[in-house]
Amino acid sequence: MTCAVLAVALVGLAACDTTEGPLAPFEGERPLELLAVTQSFTPEVQWVGGRVAAVGVNRGSVAALDETLVWLQTAPDNTIGSFVTVGQQTAADAIRSYGGTPLDSLVDGEEYTVWIAERSALDVGLDTTRVPAGSFADTTLTTSLVLRGISSGDRDLGVEWRIVRDERLVGSRFVVTWSPAVPFRRLAIRQASTGGFTDLVWHVLIPDGEAGGITPPVVIGETPPGAQEAVPFSGAFEPSAYTVWGVTEDWEGGFSTFSTGYSFFRVFPNNFDD
Repeated sequence: MTCAVLAVALVGLAACDTTEGPLAPFEGERPLELLAVTQSFTPEVQWVGGRVAAVGVNRGSVAALDETLVWLQTAPDNTIGSFVTVGQQTAADAIRSYGGTPLDSLVDGEEYTVWIAERSALDVGLDTTRVPAGSFADTTLTTSLVLRGISSGDRDLGVEWRIVRDERLVGSRFVVTWSPAVPFRRLAIRQASTGGFTDLVWHVLIPDGEAGGITPPVVIGETPPGAQEAVPFSGAFEPSAYTVWGVTEDWEGGFSTFSTGYSFFRVFPNNFDD
């Protein structure tokens, strides 16, 4: 009796099975697709879809083997992996052969087109009317690396500030430099349009009684040698005005525009707009 019931159950299961066997295998290869081009003077380029024979950068909005070419990495066949860094392994002679000018890094505020190509696309000169499907991909971007703002402070110091946004696939950072390289006893960032000790988002200083100073370059969020961190950096900025300020050992405690030993950089809020 038990065997009969079991047999009926198995027949019922077979009758309900509406599958048509395993799925058909995927036909064709995955097309090339750019995943990321970081915002950096030497951007990192990442893609999926397979190995390629060339990765290039052109000035302007067109990928081409012509005088607008500024960076190129090539291989005899599709052997370049899924990640490269612009400025490394530059095929300078090949760039010049196309009439381009080799660059080790990009320029802030300029428009560039980054592209990847398999050997089949490279062999037809990137001619989009002849490039085999899926063998080529490009993207156009305008670099926005230097934070806009105004330098001011003690005229005898004459400091000009510069803050660069440096993005990598593993994360972003902001690098602060100033010239001349005046050694500061304190360096701070305030979420406001003037210097001060309230609303600080980062603050590092040389401890009292200790020699030395904070000199450029400084990565925001990383404590400079010889300094200590009084206010840690959260790792991000809001769409707001900020003031980066530094003071020398001659500073008398004032935050007026031309106070002795005081220098600052007023960062415009539109640097952080989405």
